[in-house]
Amino acid sequence: MKKNLIFFLPNFGPGGAGNSILNICKYLNKKKYKIYVISLKKNFYKKELLKYCHEVKEIDQIKTFFSLFELENYFKNFDKNKTLIISNINYANALFVVFFKTIYKYKIAIIERTPYQELNIYYGIKDFFKKLIIKIVIKTFYNKVDVLIANSKKTAKDFEKIIKKNCEFVYPLTIHKKINFRRRVNLKKSVKLLTIARLSREKKLEDQINALAIINNRKFSLNIVGDGLLKKELLSLINKLNVKTKIIPYSKKAKKKFLIESDIYICSSDFEGFPNTVVEAINYGLPVISSENHGGIKEILLNGKGGDFYELGNIKDLSNKICNIVNNYKMGLKKNKKARDNLDRFSTNNIKKYEKIFDRTLTK
Repeated sequence: MKKNLIFFLPNFGPGGAGNSILNICKYLNKKKYKIYVISLKKNFYKKELLKYCHEVKEIDQIKTFFSLFELENYFKNFDKNKTLIISNINYANALFVVFFKTIYKYKIAIIERTPYQELNIYYGIKDFFKKLIIKIVIKTFYNKVDVLIANSKKTAKDFEKIIKKNCEFVYPLTIHKKINFRRRVNLKKSVKLLTIARLSREKKLEDQINALAIINNRKFSLNIVGDGLLKKELLSLINKLNVKTKIIPYSKKAKKKFLIESDIYICSSDFEGFPNTVVEAINYGLPVISSENHGGIKEILLNGKGGDFYELGNIKDLSNKICNIVNNYKMGLKKNKKARDNLDRFSTNNIKKYEKIFDRTLTK
Protein backbone atom coordinates (compact mmCIF):
# COMPACT_ATOMS: atom_id res chain seq x y z
CA MET A 1 0.00 0.00 0.00
CA LYS A 2 1.23 3.48 -0.86
CA LYS A 3 2.33 5.91 1.83
CA ASN A 4 0.76 9.36 2.03
CA LEU A 5 2.90 12.50 1.86
CA ILE A 6 1.06 15.77 2.51
CA PHE A 7 3.01 18.95 1.73
CA PHE A 8 1.82 22.25 3.20
CA LEU A 9 3.01 25.67 2.11
CA PRO A 10 0.87 28.72 2.98
CA ASN A 11 1.85 30.88 0.02
CA PHE A 12 2.60 28.78 -3.04
CA GLY A 13 3.92 31.63 -5.18
CA PRO A 14 6.73 31.63 -7.78
CA GLY A 15 9.54 31.63 -5.23
CA GLY A 16 12.22 29.32 -3.86
CA ALA A 17 10.00 27.50 -1.33
CA GLY A 18 7.28 26.73 -3.88
CA ASN A 19 9.76 25.66 -6.52
CA SER A 20 11.52 23.36 -4.04
CA ILE A 21 8.27 21.55 -3.16
CA LEU A 22 7.33 21.32 -6.84
CA ASN A 23 10.63 19.57 -7.61
CA ILE A 24 10.27 17.15 -4.69
CA CYS A 25 6.76 16.22 -5.88
CA LYS A 26 7.97 15.89 -9.46
CA TYR A 27 10.79 13.43 -8.70
CA LEU A 28 9.29 11.34 -5.87
CA ASN A 29 8.59 7.69 -6.69
CA LYS A 30 4.86 7.63 -7.54
CA LYS A 31 4.74 3.85 -7.08
CA LYS A 32 5.60 4.31 -3.39
CA TYR A 33 3.73 7.49 -2.47
CA LYS A 34 0.43 9.27 -2.84
CA ILE A 35 1.28 12.96 -2.87
CA TYR A 36 -0.98 15.75 -1.64
CA VAL A 37 -0.27 19.49 -1.65
CA ILE A 38 -2.17 22.08 0.41
CA SER A 39 -1.82 25.84 0.25
CA LEU A 40 -3.68 28.93 1.32
CA LYS A 41 -4.89 31.23 -1.43
CA LYS A 42 -4.02 30.55 -5.07
CA ASN A 43 -1.30 28.02 -5.89
CA PHE A 44 0.96 29.40 -8.65
CA TYR A 45 2.17 25.89 -9.55
CA LYS A 46 -1.21 24.13 -9.35
CA LYS A 47 -1.43 23.16 -13.02
CA GLU A 48 2.05 21.62 -12.98
CA LEU A 49 1.63 20.00 -9.56
CA LEU A 50 -1.50 18.16 -10.74
CA LYS A 51 0.74 16.15 -13.08
CA TYR A 52 2.51 14.61 -10.08
CA CYS A 53 0.05 14.80 -7.16
CA HIS A 54 -3.04 12.88 -6.15
CA GLU A 55 -4.64 16.15 -4.99
CA VAL A 56 -3.76 19.85 -4.93
CA LYS A 57 -5.97 21.64 -2.42
CA GLU A 58 -6.37 25.40 -1.89
CA ILE A 59 -7.87 26.63 1.39
CA ASP A 60 -9.66 29.96 1.30
CA GLN A 61 -7.83 31.51 4.25
CA ILE A 62 -5.27 34.31 4.49
CA LYS A 63 -3.43 33.12 7.63
CA THR A 64 -2.20 29.65 8.58
CA PHE A 65 -3.52 30.03 12.14
CA PHE A 66 -7.12 30.42 10.95
CA SER A 67 -6.84 27.33 8.75
CA LEU A 68 -5.74 24.90 11.50
CA PHE A 69 -9.16 23.39 12.24
CA GLU A 70 -9.98 23.04 8.55
CA LEU A 71 -6.64 21.32 8.07
CA GLU A 72 -7.37 18.98 10.99
CA ASN A 73 -10.70 18.01 9.38
CA TYR A 74 -8.76 17.20 6.21
CA PHE A 75 -5.92 15.30 7.92
CA LYS A 76 -8.21 13.06 9.97
CA ASN A 77 -9.20 11.25 6.76
CA PHE A 78 -5.70 9.73 6.62
CA ASP A 79 -4.17 6.82 8.52
CA LYS A 80 -1.68 8.43 10.94
CA ASN A 81 0.68 5.45 10.68
CA LYS A 82 0.96 5.74 6.90
CA THR A 83 0.91 9.52 6.54
CA LEU A 84 3.66 12.10 6.88
CA ILE A 85 2.76 15.81 6.95
CA ILE A 86 5.54 18.04 5.64
CA SER A 87 5.59 21.76 6.38
CA ASN A 88 8.01 24.03 4.57
CA ILE A 89 8.10 27.56 6.01
CA ASN A 90 9.10 28.59 9.53
CA TYR A 91 5.95 30.24 10.91
CA ALA A 92 3.80 27.38 9.56
CA ASN A 93 6.37 24.89 10.91
CA ALA A 94 5.97 26.39 14.38
CA LEU A 95 2.18 26.09 14.29
CA PHE A 96 2.29 22.55 12.90
CA VAL A 97 4.67 21.32 15.59
CA VAL A 98 2.49 22.72 18.40
CA PHE A 99 -0.92 21.91 16.92
CA PHE A 100 -0.57 18.75 14.84
CA LYS A 101 2.38 17.05 16.55
CA THR A 102 1.98 17.94 20.22
CA ILE A 103 -1.84 17.89 20.35
CA TYR A 104 -2.99 15.53 17.56
CA LYS A 105 0.10 13.27 17.38
CA TYR A 106 0.54 13.28 13.60
CA LYS A 107 3.90 12.39 12.10
CA ILE A 108 5.45 15.71 11.14
CA ALA A 109 8.49 16.57 9.04
CA ILE A 110 9.53 20.18 8.79
CA ILE A 111 11.82 21.64 6.16
CA GLU A 112 13.75 24.67 7.36
CA ARG A 113 15.11 27.07 4.76
CA THR A 114 16.26 29.94 6.99
CA PRO A 115 18.96 29.60 9.69
CA TYR A 116 17.67 30.29 13.20
CA GLN A 117 20.10 33.20 13.61
CA GLU A 118 18.61 34.94 10.54
CA LEU A 119 15.04 35.08 11.91
CA ASN A 120 15.79 38.59 13.22
CA ILE A 121 16.35 39.77 9.65
CA TYR A 122 13.50 37.64 8.24
CA TYR A 123 10.82 39.15 10.45
CA GLY A 124 12.33 42.55 11.15
CA ILE A 125 10.95 45.03 13.68
CA LYS A 126 7.31 45.02 12.51
CA ASP A 127 6.84 41.31 13.23
CA PHE A 128 8.53 41.39 16.64
CA PHE A 129 5.82 39.34 18.40
CA LYS A 130 5.60 36.75 15.61
CA LYS A 131 9.38 36.38 15.74
CA LEU A 132 9.31 36.04 19.55
CA ILE A 133 6.58 33.37 19.46
CA ILE A 134 8.40 31.39 16.76
CA LYS A 135 11.67 31.47 18.71
CA ILE A 136 9.88 30.25 21.85
CA VAL A 137 8.18 27.46 19.89
CA ILE A 138 11.46 26.41 18.26
CA LYS A 139 13.26 26.19 21.60
CA THR A 140 10.35 24.49 23.37
CA PHE A 141 8.74 22.16 20.83
CA TYR A 142 11.04 21.54 17.84
CA ASN A 143 12.80 18.64 19.59
CA LYS A 144 9.43 16.82 19.48
CA VAL A 145 9.20 16.89 15.68
CA ASP A 146 9.71 13.54 13.92
CA VAL A 147 12.37 14.93 11.60
CA LEU A 148 13.80 18.36 10.79
CA ILE A 149 15.31 18.67 7.31
CA ALA A 150 17.54 21.65 6.57
CA ASN A 151 18.43 22.72 3.04
CA SER A 152 22.04 23.64 3.85
CA LYS A 153 24.76 22.55 6.26
CA LYS A 154 24.69 26.00 7.86
CA THR A 155 20.96 25.80 8.61
CA ALA A 156 21.29 22.24 9.96
CA LYS A 157 24.13 23.17 12.34
CA ASP A 158 22.27 26.30 13.41
CA PHE A 159 19.14 24.37 14.46
CA GLU A 160 21.08 21.51 16.06
CA LYS A 161 22.56 24.02 18.52
CA ILE A 162 19.08 25.23 19.47
CA ILE A 163 17.02 22.02 19.64
CA LYS A 164 19.87 19.72 20.83
CA LYS A 165 18.87 17.11 18.28
CA ASN A 166 20.43 15.88 15.03
CA CYS A 167 18.97 17.44 11.89
CA GLU A 168 18.98 15.95 8.42
CA PHE A 169 20.18 18.09 5.57
CA VAL A 170 19.42 17.76 1.86
CA TYR A 171 20.28 20.33 -0.76
CA PRO A 172 17.33 21.41 -2.96
CA LEU A 173 16.70 19.53 -6.21
CA THR A 174 17.80 22.39 -8.46
CA ILE A 175 19.80 20.84 -11.31
CA HIS A 176 18.32 18.12 -13.54
CA LYS A 177 21.18 18.25 -16.04
CA LYS A 178 24.22 20.42 -16.59
CA ILE A 179 24.06 22.90 -19.44
CA ASN A 180 27.01 23.21 -21.80
CA PHE A 181 27.01 26.92 -22.47
CA ARG A 182 29.92 29.06 -23.67
CA ARG A 183 29.87 32.72 -22.69
CA ARG A 184 31.30 35.55 -24.72
CA VAL A 185 34.55 36.83 -23.18
CA ASN A 186 34.60 40.37 -24.61
CA LEU A 187 32.49 42.82 -22.58
CA LYS A 188 33.81 45.99 -24.23
CA LYS A 189 30.51 46.98 -25.91
CA SER A 190 27.95 45.97 -23.28
CA VAL A 191 27.59 44.45 -19.82
CA LYS A 192 24.28 42.78 -19.00
CA LEU A 193 23.58 42.26 -15.29
CA LEU A 194 20.79 39.99 -14.11
CA THR A 195 18.82 39.18 -10.99
CA ILE A 196 15.78 36.91 -10.67
CA ALA A 197 13.85 37.72 -7.52
CA ARG A 198 10.56 38.61 -5.93
CA LEU A 199 10.15 42.39 -5.79
CA SER A 200 10.15 42.59 -2.02
CA ARG A 201 12.07 44.49 0.64
CA GLU A 202 14.44 41.72 1.74
CA LYS A 203 15.81 41.29 -1.81
CA LYS A 204 17.48 44.74 -1.59
CA LEU A 205 17.04 45.31 -5.34
CA GLU A 206 17.48 49.04 -4.82
CA ASP A 207 21.13 48.31 -3.95
CA GLN A 208 21.70 46.91 -7.44
CA ILE A 209 20.03 49.93 -9.06
CA ASN A 210 22.09 52.32 -6.92
CA ALA A 211 25.28 50.41 -7.75
CA LEU A 212 24.51 50.87 -11.44
CA ALA A 213 24.16 54.62 -10.84
CA ILE A 214 27.57 54.70 -9.12
CA ILE A 215 29.19 52.91 -12.08
CA ASN A 216 27.58 55.56 -14.32
CA ASN A 217 28.38 53.92 -17.63
CA ARG A 218 25.66 53.41 -20.26
CA LYS A 219 27.19 50.16 -21.48
CA PHE A 220 25.98 48.59 -18.19
CA SER A 221 22.37 47.44 -17.97
CA LEU A 222 20.38 45.52 -15.35
CA ASN A 223 17.44 43.20 -15.94
CA ILE A 224 15.26 42.25 -12.96
CA VAL A 225 13.02 39.23 -13.61
CA GLY A 226 10.29 39.08 -11.00
CA ASP A 227 6.96 40.29 -9.64
CA GLY A 228 5.97 41.89 -6.36
CA LEU A 229 4.63 44.79 -4.37
CA LEU A 230 7.70 47.02 -4.81
CA LYS A 231 7.47 47.30 -8.59
CA LYS A 232 6.15 50.88 -8.59
CA GLU A 233 8.76 52.00 -6.03
CA LEU A 234 11.62 50.39 -7.96
CA LEU A 235 10.47 51.89 -11.28
CA SER A 236 10.40 55.31 -9.61
CA LEU A 237 14.01 54.85 -8.44
CA ILE A 238 15.07 53.70 -11.92
CA ASN A 239 13.57 56.82 -13.48
CA LYS A 240 15.05 59.09 -10.83
CA LEU A 241 18.60 57.73 -11.30
CA ASN A 242 18.21 57.37 -15.10
CA VAL A 243 19.87 53.96 -15.23
CA LYS A 244 19.40 51.26 -17.87
CA THR A 245 17.23 48.88 -15.89
CA LYS A 246 14.16 46.87 -16.87
CA ILE A 247 11.72 44.88 -14.74
CA ILE A 248 10.41 41.81 -16.55
CA PRO A 249 7.43 39.76 -15.22
CA TYR A 250 8.50 36.32 -14.05
CA SER A 251 7.95 33.30 -16.28
CA LYS A 252 10.03 30.22 -17.01
CA LYS A 253 10.52 31.49 -20.56
CA ALA A 254 11.76 34.90 -19.35
CA LYS A 255 14.06 33.29 -16.78
CA LYS A 256 15.71 31.07 -19.40
CA LYS A 257 16.00 33.90 -21.95
CA PHE A 258 17.85 36.24 -19.58
CA LEU A 259 20.04 33.50 -18.08
CA ILE A 260 21.26 32.87 -21.63
CA GLU A 261 21.67 36.53 -22.62
CA SER A 262 23.28 37.96 -19.46
CA ASP A 263 26.91 38.33 -18.39
CA ILE A 264 26.85 38.55 -14.56
CA TYR A 265 24.31 37.40 -11.96
CA ILE A 266 23.73 39.36 -8.74
CA CYS A 267 22.05 38.27 -5.49
CA SER A 268 21.69 41.22 -3.11
CA SER A 269 19.33 39.78 -0.48
CA ASP A 270 19.32 40.58 3.23
CA PHE A 271 18.71 36.87 3.76
CA GLU A 272 18.00 33.76 1.70
CA GLY A 273 17.08 30.26 2.74
CA PHE A 274 18.72 28.74 -0.31
CA PRO A 275 18.94 30.88 -3.47
CA ASN A 276 18.04 28.38 -6.21
CA THR A 277 18.44 31.03 -8.89
CA VAL A 278 22.13 31.40 -7.98
CA VAL A 279 22.60 27.67 -8.65
CA GLU A 280 20.73 28.03 -11.96
CA ALA A 281 22.88 31.04 -12.93
CA ILE A 282 26.03 29.01 -12.25
CA ASN A 283 24.66 26.20 -14.43
CA TYR A 284 24.23 28.70 -17.28
CA GLY A 285 27.86 29.78 -16.92
CA LEU A 286 27.27 33.15 -15.25
CA PRO A 287 29.80 34.60 -12.80
CA VAL A 288 27.95 35.38 -9.55
CA ILE A 289 28.22 38.27 -7.11
CA SER A 290 26.31 37.86 -3.86
CA SER A 291 25.83 39.57 -0.54
CA GLU A 292 27.36 37.38 2.14
CA ASN A 293 26.22 35.81 5.40
CA HIS A 294 22.86 34.38 4.41
CA GLY A 295 21.52 30.83 4.13
CA GLY A 296 23.55 28.40 2.07
CA ILE A 297 25.17 30.96 -0.25
CA LYS A 298 28.72 30.33 1.00
CA GLU A 299 28.25 26.61 0.38
CA ILE A 300 27.04 27.28 -3.17
CA LEU A 301 29.93 29.64 -3.97
CA LEU A 302 32.54 27.48 -2.20
CA ASN A 303 33.38 30.24 0.30
CA GLY A 304 34.39 32.62 -2.49
CA LYS A 305 36.24 30.15 -4.72
CA GLY A 306 33.17 29.78 -6.98
CA GLY A 307 31.96 33.39 -6.99
CA ASP A 308 32.38 36.81 -5.40
CA PHE A 309 30.94 38.29 -2.22
CA TYR A 310 30.35 41.90 -1.26
CA GLU A 311 29.52 43.41 2.11
CA LEU A 312 25.75 43.38 2.63
CA GLY A 313 24.29 46.85 2.10
CA ASN A 314 27.60 48.33 0.89
CA ILE A 315 26.63 49.70 -2.54
CA LYS A 316 30.12 50.98 -3.28
CA ASP A 317 31.57 47.53 -2.61
CA LEU A 318 28.96 45.98 -4.93
CA SER A 319 29.77 48.43 -7.73
CA ASN A 320 33.49 47.72 -7.30
CA LYS A 321 32.91 43.95 -7.47
CA ILE A 322 30.89 44.36 -10.69
CA CYS A 323 33.68 46.41 -12.27
CA ASN A 324 36.34 43.95 -11.09
CA ILE A 325 34.61 41.06 -12.86
CA VAL A 326 34.10 43.12 -16.03
CA ASN A 327 37.79 44.08 -16.04
CA ASN A 328 38.85 40.45 -15.52
CA TYR A 329 35.98 38.44 -16.93
CA LYS A 330 38.17 35.39 -17.51
CA MET A 331 38.70 35.16 -13.75
CA GLY A 332 34.94 35.38 -13.24
CA LEU A 333 34.45 32.51 -15.68
CA LYS A 334 37.21 30.52 -13.95
CA LYS A 335 35.39 30.85 -10.62
CA ASN A 336 32.15 29.86 -12.34
CA LYS A 337 33.83 26.68 -13.60
CA LYS A 338 34.82 25.75 -10.04
CA ALA A 339 31.23 26.25 -8.91
CA ARG A 340 29.89 24.33 -11.95
CA ASP A 341 32.22 21.41 -11.20
CA ASN A 342 30.43 21.08 -7.84
CA LEU A 343 26.83 21.34 -9.08
CA ASP A 344 26.15 17.62 -8.59
CA ARG A 345 25.47 18.47 -4.93
CA PHE A 346 22.22 20.12 -6.08
CA SER A 347 21.10 17.38 -8.46
CA THR A 348 17.56 16.04 -8.66
CA ASN A 349 19.13 12.72 -7.60
CA ASN A 350 18.88 14.12 -4.06
CA ILE A 351 15.29 12.88 -4.16
CA LYS A 352 16.67 9.51 -2.99
CA LYS A 353 17.84 11.19 0.22
CA TYR A 354 14.37 12.65 0.79
CA GLU A 355 12.76 9.25 0.20
CA LYS A 356 15.07 7.56 2.72
CA ILE A 357 14.23 10.22 5.32
CA PHE A 358 10.48 9.99 4.65
CA ASP A 359 10.49 6.16 4.78
CA ARG A 360 12.56 6.07 7.96
CA THR A 361 10.27 8.60 9.63
CA LEU A 362 7.11 6.71 8.68
CA THR A 363 8.44 3.43 10.12
CA LYS A 364 9.35 4.93 13.52
